[in-house]
Amino acid sequence: MELFYRVSFQEVVADALSLVEERELSSKHALERVFRKVSGRDRDKARGLAHAYVFEIEKWRAKMDFIINSVLKGSTVEDLDPYLASLLRIGTFEIHFRKVPPAIATDSIIRVVKERFDFSRAKFVNALMHSIDKFDVEKALKRLKERDRIEWLSVRFSHPRWYVEYAVDLLGYDEAVCLLLSNNKAQRYYVRANTIKTDVDSLRDYLEENGVRTALTPVPDVLKVLEYRTPVTRLDWYREGKFVIQDLASAYVAHVLSPEPGDRVLDLAAAPGSKTFHVAALMENRGEIVAVDYSYDRLMRMKEKMKLLGIKNVKLVHADGQSFKDKAKFDKIILDAPCSSSGTYRQFPEVKWRFNEEKIKRIINVQRNMLRNAYENLREGGEMTYSTCSIRVDEDEENVLFAVERVGLELMDYPFGWGDKGFLEIGDKVFRAWTHKHDCNGFFIAKMGKS
Repeated sequence: MELFYRVSFQEVVADALSLVEERELSSKHALERVFRKVSGRDRDKARGLAHAYVFEIEKWRAKMDFIINSVLKGSTVEDLDPYLASLLRIGTFEIHFRKVPPAIATDSIIRVVKERFDFSRAKFVNALMHSIDKFDVEKALKRLKERDRIEWLSVRFSHPRWYVEYAVDLLGYDEAVCLLLSNNKAQRYYVRANTIKTDVDSLRDYLEENGVRTALTPVPDVLKVLEYRTPVTRLDWYREGKFVIQDLASAYVAHVLSPEPGDRVLDLAAAPGSKTFHVAALMENRGEIVAVDYSYDRLMRMKEKMKLLGIKNVKLVHADGQSFKDKAKFDKIILDAPCSSSGTYRQFPEVKWRFNEEKIKRIINVQRNMLRNAYENLREGGEMTYSTCSIRVDEDEENVLFAVERVGLELMDYPFGWGDKGFLEIGDKVFRAWTHKHDCNGFFIAKMGKS
């Protein structure tokens, strides 16, 4: 598939994978950036296919790297030039996952290697691709399972080893396997009615008329998408801001916060804005929401989205949620803290490869600084939610205990209407959702107050 002069489809995918890896962009934003430079009659067709390639390569990266590392002599894929590693992953994906004829897959990769590198590197890659084609994956996995069961799970289901070990310790072997399986299933979509412009019943009728079958959920303004003829993002009501796509558990946070019209609310980690906008809708555009984020670019995207959704009571502030202070205290605070994103692998498979134990320790420090700062900004008698999209106890329950024992917040006994209990001695007072149980992102919510 030729897109424009001397740029192949494989180069476009490799460019996007490089942005995902080196700039830590999401697959979606990486492809948006790459396709700004792409033209040609096949552009739209290529974009959809490129998204599928990038998403699936990130999802199955551990398994592909296992194949490549098994045929490399004396090195690993991580030792290679990052762009060359991306090309090898594309070739492996085409041969072993898409069942592209090996000669075609190899030729496509070799042409890019000759263009981007040199003849000797092309010769090296040609030999590797031949070995990759001949590699017996199932036989190698069987041997691995006999030798190291955790590593086998890591490769078989393509998750970081630390995550597999953590899930097995937390949930037990059988339930951990259910979680790994669920993380690799197709993403479930949920839509939230923007109640500034419509209501959930009208939205459900509209979607039904447009070939989108939905189901009610435990969150009153959220619908579960069961099947569709046309992607919901192409519908007029989406373009008019009458509904947004938002994960079920994520949309529960605003209801747990229970803001009132006229409240003064602080969101300490606001971008991309889903929870901020939801709170604004529940407040009927009355009162004030101060939305803080460290990323100016993400705040500017929030500004555009606010116009679309008809939101008028949000003030955007470019600042660090660990240190932001306002002149007056707040009635309510949302702290949806930056985290390991270990509950979002089904939606964002690229985040699987971005964290290790050292990086998670650093982010826990950030979370605790933000909890201290939330306490300082909250008025006496005020309430806040602490939430993450992480499955880890050290980012969730342990942080709540830190907030109670070291910061001075009080854990409230909120009557969660669905989901699972948590862990440790506070398990009965916190909320957890799981991909394999609730068909949404893995999520944690606690509600706290200041007396």
